[in-house]
Amino acid sequence: MPAHPASGPSPIESIRLIERFERSETGFKYQATSLPGHLIHLVVSGVVEQTCNGRQQKLRPGSIVWYHEDEWVEGRVIKAPWIYYSVNFTAPTLAPPDFNARLIDHRDDLQTLFIDLHIAWQLSPSRERDYRCQAHLLELLAALNPGGVGQALVTPNGRLWWEVETWARQRIDEAVTLGNLCTQFHRSANTLTRACMDAVGTTPMKRLKQIRLSLARGLVHYSDLTMTEIALRVGYARVHEFSRDYRKAHGFPPSRDRLSNRLKP
Repeated sequence: MPAHPASGPSPIESIRLIERFERSETGFKYQATSLPGHLIHLVVSGVVEQTCNGRQQKLRPGSIVWYHEDEWVEGRVIKAPWIYYSVNFTAPTLAPPDFNARLIDHRDDLQTLFIDLHIAWQLSPSRERDYRCQAHLLELLAALNPGGVGQALVTPNGRLWWEVETWARQRIDEAVTLGNLCTQFHRSANTLTRACMDAVGTTPMKRLKQIRLSLARGLVHYSDLTMTEIALRVGYARVHEFSRDYRKAHGFPPSRDRLSNRLKP
């Protein structure tokens, strides 16, 4: 009998959140960036229409949607209550699905896995809790691949973009241009644009701006850096340009956003 190759280490580096959320208001509107890392939602009740990076999605009971690294989402609850499970984890070696494969329907069969994850997450912090959460999440990832979502579907274009994005994230304080990316990866602008569109549904420079402004919001909310320091840290040489783009992305200038966040109870 031929020997099977040994399996590699788990791709899951850490699990940050496993939660069940509910919104009871029909017509509720939202705008947000998804959490850093991988974020997987399962809808168990309600209907939502949303746009993620310019692509329209309709979420129904049994819909699973996969986000990756600070994606811009806005939408509206069409039918309440909207109830969904959310799993956020880091897995740097696991490429996300290509954008067109981020949403699948009719996966009610996976609800038990999400429930088991949620139950395990609520245990007291311990090694047993960690093992149970890892085991259930690995089972979920294995179940998603045959259903049309997961690493197996990442195209060469998608893989190329995640290599580019990883490189750019490591230089987030630099004003990286499309020309810089072309030179670094020995690809044409058209090739990189196609790769980015396939992976996240937007163009390279819009994607990098989205990443910068998402990081900036975290620094605005949770650091004591000045706005000038934050602007420089996310690749803006001019603070007025940073403030303009920040307001366009998040609805408020950064100073006002910091004040509003710190006034929250």
